[in-house]
Amino acid sequence: MAIAGASPLENSGSLTGHILSQGRSDGPTSAGNTAKVFLVMALVLGILVAVGALVVLVSGDTFSSLFDSFLKS
Repeated sequence: MAIAGASPLENSGSLTGHILSQGRSDGPTSAGNTAKVFLVMALVLGILVAVGALVVLVSGDTFSSLFDSFLKS
């Protein structure tokens, strides 16, 4: 099935060629979209770091007391 305007590599009849021919061409992205993506990524990274620090602070005494009891035995 030939598609008008498709490159010969993407019109090879293979499933990969078919999938590639259906996609959008790469073009410049707006600065607003890029800024939103970086903002969300920074926010998620900040939340992950905060949760990790909280887990370390809360469980730090538990693990140290657990290992202290093994070392004293």
